[in-house]
Amino acid sequence: MMEHWHDELAASKRLKTREKPLSFDGWHEPRGINSSSGFTLLELLISIAILSIIMIGLHQVMGAALSAHRQTTEKTEILAQARYAMERMVMFVQETDQIEVPSVDRLVVSERLLDTYRNDTQFYQAEGDGYLDADNDQDGLVNEGVGDPPDPITFDLDKTDGNNWKLMEEMPDYGTSDLEDSREKKVLCEHVTIFQCTLLAPNLVEILLTLNDGEREVSLKTRARGFYVN
Repeated sequence: MMEHWHDELAASKRLKTREKPLSFDGWHEPRGINSSSGFTLLELLISIAILSIIMIGLHQVMGAALSAHRQTTEKTEILAQARYAMERMVMFVQETDQIEVPSVDRLVVSERLLDTYRNDTQFYQAEGDGYLDADNDQDGLVNEGVGDPPDPITFDLDKTDGNNWKLMEEMPDYGTSDLEDSREKKVLCEHVTIFQCTLLAPNLVEILLTLNDGEREVSLKTRARGFYVN
């Protein structure tokens, strides 16, 4: 019996020596909120604050850029209005044979530039008929007097709206046989604060035009010579 007990004890020892001890080398602690490899709440808050500052800065920069673009565009528009009106007046002055400045804010010249109607039928014809519209008797001469009086074109201010003066143009109506007819006035530009014409010589006029829409102001000044004025 003792011999049998010794055999069991020896077998038990051999079994224990064969067992592989547990190793903890491959075990990892579950990642949790306090793990050093993640973000803490404080780090997240700091990141959000920095990102917010950057976004606010970008928003301000973009806002300033858009505002500057809008102001430039609006100033370009008001400048374009002033240039169009000034260039149109100069164009008619240069081709006229009569310049009249009845008042400081009114300019009247004889029109002798356009050829957009048939002079015999008064029908509109974009390419014209070879005779100036002001050549009422179709003899190749303009403003001879009887039968061919001057056809005035007028530039003056409409002050009906006290907050927005308008520079108006009134053209002769070549679509009728009546030599005294005029077309409906049209607006050349708005927000006019100054429109002054000064006759420096019988054939030379000085024009000053200022526009101001409340935020931007544009002022143009020029002199125009009537090449056919005696």
